Formats: sequence, structure tokens, C-alpha cells
Amino acid sequence: MKYDAVIIGAGPSGSFCALNLARKGIKVLIIDKCSFPREKACGGLISKNAMDLLKRHTLTIDINHNIINKICLIGKNEEQAVIESRTPLGIIVKRKEFDQFLARKAVEAGADFIDNCRFESCILESAGYKIQTARGNFYADYLIGADGCFSKVARASNIRKRWSKWEKGIALCAHVPDEYVVQKRVNAVEFCFPDVLAGIGWCFPGNNYYNIGVGGTVFDSKRIISAFKLLLEKNMKDKKSLSNLKYNAAFLPAGGRFRKISDKRIFLLGDAAGFVDAFSGEGIYYALRSAEILSDVINQNKDGREYEKRCYETFLGEFRLSAFLSVYFGNKKHVFQKGMQERFLKAICMIMTQTPESMRYKKVFDCLITGGFSFNVAFLWLKRLILD
Repeated sequence: MKYDAVIIGAGPSGSFCALNLARKGIKVLIIDKCSFPREKACGGLISKNAMDLLKRHTLTIDINHNIINKICLIGKNEEQAVIESRTPLGIIVKRKEFDQFLARKAVEAGADFIDNCRFESCILESAGYKIQTARGNFYADYLIGADGCFSKVARASNIRKRWSKWEKGIALCAHVPDEYVVQKRVNAVEFCFPDVLAGIGWCFPGNNYYNIGVGGTVFDSKRIISAFKLLLEKNMKDKKSLSNLKYNAAFLPAGGRFRKISDKRIFLLGDAAGFVDAFSGEGIYYALRSAEILSDVINQNKDGREYEKRCYETFLGEFRLSAFLSVYFGNKKHVFQKGMQERFLKAICMIMTQTPESMRYKKVFDCLITGGFSFNVAFLWLKRLILD
């Protein structure tokens, strides 16, 4: 069957792109290798800036969610710092429900959706792209890879073969039922700072569960696993309940450098393009924003050069500052030193509520970098990467 566009991957970037294209009258198909709804490793925090983006497209999240208006930082010795907002800073959702919601909205707008269908390869022909899948061939003028960190579209099109270790992070998380949790802050997201390079731990309160996780650079994967187990144990009433939990893991490709993300009429979105904030770990906003940009590019009948130009004008400077801060703060153990916690709270608020177009990371940078460079940071990275 012939389509204007075929999208591989029904995560936030793929489904949101399909929704926008379908609303413009463009014939679009979404294909995903999994049967929906499906589990996805994610903290489930939809920040205010992501919610505002959805509202611009008249989308109201009608799935189970919990509103957040507080941020709490937890130190190594259980010291705490809290900031509260009069307006919501975001919501907590289950990713499988959020992704299903966006896929449903895309279908309601006119997109076709085939799940449990694996993409195999693509061939450029005179009439467009021949897209080969486990359930037959499809044809399209545009092929869009929204298929995550290890994008098969990126490999099949020779846009990218693999990520280097320096470009990847990893995150582990679990949904912990309320009855297992020692204490729950109903409307507050908690962040802690384990001994993990460029890492952070979180406890996000959903409705009837806690999303608990730890993320950081792949170079520190062993410490991430240990920190994740410790964080679970700390927040659970009974360690025996750990065996009842299902853990999820995901690799995260961090933004911060210019990469090829398109080739003529093949495009990469979201995680497939490496659009993940290295400092905060946020990917959903960038998934939605890159999808918004691409739908406009296709509607204007432009090619990959225009898409790359617009994405990097919007994201690249922000990603570079984010990557620098991720390296600069090492394992963030000194957040509670010299009053830094108040600046961190302010910085996280800005990340959750402001957009890249507002130069939010320049503000975050100015907020956090006040004491000059410390050689302890460089030594920490060298020690961990070479000596450990």
C-alpha cells in the first residue's frame, strides 16, 4: 500500500508526528514492533513544557495521572531541600498508557497503525521508498525513524550505524505499589544523587505507585545497578517484596554534538536522533518538539537539510550546555554544599517549565556555575574511567 509517510515506532515522537501529519491531510502509517500497549522504561514525568506543547495542538491528557507541584532534593545524609509551585510543574504517568494515548489520538486523526510488525529494511525506488516489514511491503514518499536509541531505520539508511560509549546513558526503573512504600510524597518529585557519573536517582509518585529509578552514563553501569537496588531498598517497607517487582532498563543517547539525523526524505526523531537532555535525562519534550518540527517540514515539502537546520537551531546550543553541566557536576554529590541545593531546585524548575527557545540552559548555566572550575571534577572522571 502507498502512503505519503511511513513512521517506524509508535512512541511519543512517532505518534505525535503521525497525529500532526494526519491533521494536515497527509496519508500516514505508523508501524511498531511491539503489541500495544507495551511497557517502556521511563520515569513517566511529563514536564510542564511538554504539556504546554501538547495543549498547543489541542491535546488534553485523558489518562490516569498525578499532578506535581513540588520538587524535593534528598542528600546523602538525608538532608532535604524543597521548592513548591502554585501552578503544576508536570504530571506523572505510566509510559505505556501515555504512548497508547498518543497512538490513539493519531488514529482518531486519520493515521493508520499496525503494531506487532517489525521493520526490516528500506529501498529507494523511483516512486519513493519501498519499506519491507515482517508483515509485507509498504511504499512511501517519506520514511521516518522514531524507533529509539538503536534505530533500525538509522542503520538501514546508513544515517548512523552505532553510538559510541561516550554518547550513551542507561536508566533502570520500577513501578513500586503504594503498599510497598515506606513514605510517599503525593505531589512531589524527589531527586537524589548517588555515586554515579553524570547520574541522578528519582522517586516519582504516580497514582497508586512510585516510579523509582537511577540513570547515568554507561561507563558507570555497575554503579547504576547498585545504586538502583539501594534506592529501592531504602524506599520499601520489606526487602522481600523486591522479588515481586518488574525492572525496566533503557539506553539513552545524549544530545550535545552535531550528528546526521536525515538523508533526503528519511528522518530520525526523538531518541533515534539522539535528542535526550544529558543533564536532566528528559527525552519526551524533545521527542514531541522534533515531531512538531518534522511535520511542518514535510507539510512544506522540504527535505532533510531543512529538518536538520531547524532542529539544531532549536536544540544544539541547549544540548551542549546540558552536556557540559552533566560532566562538570560529575556525580552531583556536592549539591548540598555551600547552599548549592537552592540553585539546583531553581534550575530543575526552569528545566521543567521553560523551553529551549527561551534559552533555558543558559539561565540554568548562569544559576549553577558560580564558583569556577574544580579540578576535583576532572580527577573524578579520570579515576572512574581509567583507574576503577
